[in-house]
Amino acid sequence: MSKHTIDNVRLGLFVLAGTVLLILGLYVIGKDYALFETTFPIKARFENVGGLVAGHNVRFAGITVGTVKSVEILNDTTIEVVMHIKEEMRQVIRKNSIASLGTDGIVGNKIIILEPVKEPAPFIEAGDIMRSKEEIKMSEIMETLRRTNENVAVISESLVQTVQRINSSAQLAVLLDDTSLSDNLRAALINLRTATREASTMMQDLHHTLGGIERGEGTVGVLLKDTSLAHQLDQAVRQIQTAASEADQLANDLSRLSNRVENDFQQGSGPVQSLLRDSAMTAEIQSTLRNVEKGTAAFHENMEALKHNFLLRRYFKKQAKQKNPTQQN
Repeated sequence: MSKHTIDNVRLGLFVLAGTVLLILGLYVIGKDYALFETTFPIKARFENVGGLVAGHNVRFAGITVGTVKSVEILNDTTIEVVMHIKEEMRQVIRKNSIASLGTDGIVGNKIIILEPVKEPAPFIEAGDIMRSKEEIKMSEIMETLRRTNENVAVISESLVQTVQRINSSAQLAVLLDDTSLSDNLRAALINLRTATREASTMMQDLHHTLGGIERGEGTVGVLLKDTSLAHQLDQAVRQIQTAASEADQLANDLSRLSNRVENDFQQGSGPVQSLLRDSAMTAEIQSTLRNVEKGTAAFHENMEALKHNFLLRRYFKKQAKQKNPTQQN
């Protein structure tokens, strides 16, 4: 075989190897940019895309699902980005997903990030316009940082002035040098601790007392737990009211008798006149009347006291309300 033939064979092998490598390279590159896959278009609109160009990646949950097909300016405030998404993503990405701008790495190319939302929604279709979220601009971050630094500088200057005033304050120096201040604070803390301990003891005693009342122990507990006591008190009050009514009737009868006696005395007729001539009998009758009046007054005082007693007060209010419904409690 001649040397010319060998050179031709070598050249052919080299060209073939180069062609294979070129095809493999185009396949790898095309796989990343979805050149050999079925895709469908969706859109998103932004006010500023910050350097995004056609060919940049589109990612969903950190996975590359498509590429940017075109970036078009619709007007002075709206830029439309057309994305080509892989066909298998139709059953994954939903219509309520949010499109935002991101960076591929720290200083890499701009990319579109599709952020899923937990709320249910239909799956995306070709031509859908996704909701967008504007990227936080670095200039805004720097402006915020600048204002923060200025505020920190003002606060630092005010703090320095405050510290200087504290250092030059004679009253504060006297207060700090006062050795009795710590003793007073210690005494105050001791008193506070004592008061807290006494309050705790009092609360325990009160809890114990209330527990005894709930169990029916003691006079108050018996009064609250005894179900027959209310009926007995009701009967006692009714008897007292009956006695009061009888006492009022007796007082009225005595008043009428007194009026009649006075009339008989003025007219000078009747047995009363004869009785009144006897001075001893007159004195006894007057003494009896005074005793009756004193007893009636004392009985009324007792009734008033019973009406204000905490055990019978509610009953008398109920009786008064039944006699006069318009009366307020």
